[in-house]
Amino acid sequence: MSEEQADTGPVEAWLAEVAAKSRQPLHVVREVLAQHRVRPQMAAPRPHRLLVTSVAFDGFRPAADSVAGEKGGEPFTFSWDLGPGLWCLASLGKNEAGKSSVLEIVLWCLRGRSGLQRDVRHWLRTVRVGFELDGEPLLVDIAVRAGSPQGHVVSTQSGTVLVDFDGLADFEEAMDAFMLERLGLEPLRTAQAAPGGPSEPPITGELSWPSYASALHVSRSGLGILLGNDARHGLPTRLLELFLGAPWASTKVEAAVALKIVRAQLSAARSRAVGDAEARKAQLEELSRRLKQAQDRLAALDGAGGTAADVQQLYTELAASTRVAVTAQDAVLAVRSTHNELEAQRRDLAAAVHTAEEASLARAFFHTLMPTVCPRCDAAVDRARWEREREGHCSLCASDLHEAHSSADEDESGAQTADLRQMLVEVQQAVDGAAAELAQAQQQASQAEAVREGATGRLQEALGSPGLRERREMELVVARLEGAVEERSGRFADLDASVDLAPLEGAGAVLAAAEKLAMDRRTQVLKKVLGDVEKDIVVMGRALGLEMLKEVKLGGNASLTVWKGGQKHSYGSLTEGEQLRLKIVTTIALLRHGYRSGVGRYPGLLFIDSPGAEEVDAGDLQHMLRDLVTLTEMVPELQVIVATARGAEVREIVSADNMRLAAEGQRLW
Repeated sequence: MSEEQADTGPVEAWLAEVAAKSRQPLHVVREVLAQHRVRPQMAAPRPHRLLVTSVAFDGFRPAADSVAGEKGGEPFTFSWDLGPGLWCLASLGKNEAGKSSVLEIVLWCLRGRSGLQRDVRHWLRTVRVGFELDGEPLLVDIAVRAGSPQGHVVSTQSGTVLVDFDGLADFEEAMDAFMLERLGLEPLRTAQAAPGGPSEPPITGELSWPSYASALHVSRSGLGILLGNDARHGLPTRLLELFLGAPWASTKVEAAVALKIVRAQLSAARSRAVGDAEARKAQLEELSRRLKQAQDRLAALDGAGGTAADVQQLYTELAASTRVAVTAQDAVLAVRSTHNELEAQRRDLAAAVHTAEEASLARAFFHTLMPTVCPRCDAAVDRARWEREREGHCSLCASDLHEAHSSADEDESGAQTADLRQMLVEVQQAVDGAAAELAQAQQQASQAEAVREGATGRLQEALGSPGLRERREMELVVARLEGAVEERSGRFADLDASVDLAPLEGAGAVLAAAEKLAMDRRTQVLKKVLGDVEKDIVVMGRALGLEMLKEVKLGGNASLTVWKGGQKHSYGSLTEGEQLRLKIVTTIALLRHGYRSGVGRYPGLLFIDSPGAEEVDAGDLQHMLRDLVTLTEMVPELQVIVATARGAEVREIVSADNMRLAAEGQRLW
């Protein structure tokens, strides 16, 4: 480790080691782990305590000859108050006394998942199981209708309803969420290989509280498995880590699941890249074959090559003549617009000249008139007024006639009229020029249209020639195939090398390093404690009748190797009686270590169903029960509930207060 890493914490040191082992930058390591929810967890978890305090239920058991669905039957009730220590449900040799059903009812209320036989569940009407979780008194209160539970979990200390449920699935989900949160547990991520092979994404899922709770129950159905009742998804290993509070264990599992997913994605990406390359190669070969066939067919069409070239030339001529005709027509429109504007100006100027000349003639005419009456009031103009005009004053308004008819005004009016006449002449000349341009443009447009029509006619005539259509179509086929071949031989040729697998490969390297390094840390911790657990297993195993037991090796994967009678055995090769005893003593040994160290997360509750049914004689069974009593005395919070048909042997060990014993030939309920 470098000096820089020496001062960092254990999580930072682990991240740095992952980066070094995977050869990825530290920021990439952090991003990959965050993306795949792989969290470094090294703190020892806080232990929790679970204690069953009471169980009560009632219902109706149908008569042996009753018809399915018939109402009524024999009523039954059961109630039992419990506490810490060893407790026992027993009968005197009768196997159908209801012992296992009591255990399953309690387990149903604790884990939410029912292991009851269907008929027994349908007999029930009410179920009430009290338990303490870290000292808080809780009650599961259920009304059962047609085998379906409806009820709630309530804190009897505060009266608060903590969980409501209605139905089998809802009950399991509700207890799952409640117990995981209260016990500080997390769902166990799982990944299974897909049926389609390594390139298919793995089937992922989660094991939750019912899977954890399998460690609470030792029964015949799970004897072949050292811890719990299910070996799938590495559950025994996780339970071992749960007993011992192993740090880094969840990190190792999260990294392993994520690595399976990434490896499947990488395998699929590589398969797709290979498949795509092969598909492109096959496509190129097929296109080349089709191109060769098309070229051969084109070559077989003799004598049509010149015609085809002429047609192409005719297409070119038609396109060129069409552009010229359009340009000529645009020129006609532009010249016509100019001509129309000038013609409008000419008409306006002609009108203005005419108006000016009319005004000049009107003034001259009116100045020669002698008025006889006033044009406003019809008053007669007498001779005296006429005489005044001789003096230079108007006979009507008395104004100075010399000023009104000054020569300057007449000159100005005449000059304006002359200017208008000159402008009219100039505009007329422009109009004539525009008309000439228009005529020329129209002639050019007509000529261009004639050329275009000629090109159209020649093309239509050429297209009507025999064999040309077939060759033209074949030429197009060849051109398209040549383009496709060139495309796949050109820019598509580098696709195989351009498939970017680097991100997935980098993520896989990070996750593989994270799993390995977390596993190393987890294993180092377990090695320190497994030796003590192995010694306890040997001592208690000999006390339970395995006199030939010499040594055991408890693996970090929850495997057990046994040396007895001078031979080495695996746990799975032992007899059922030997498996039962070793499973019990292994569970007890792990419990003892957890309580000694104060880090085990196992909640301190154990159910043992029928421990005397598997080749265990009376003396060995009593030894086992005494050891359980000793263990519960050593750990006051521990509770063990045993169900057995060997009541005669058990009642010598377990006090009457801690035991429910069915009378001979009778049921517990």
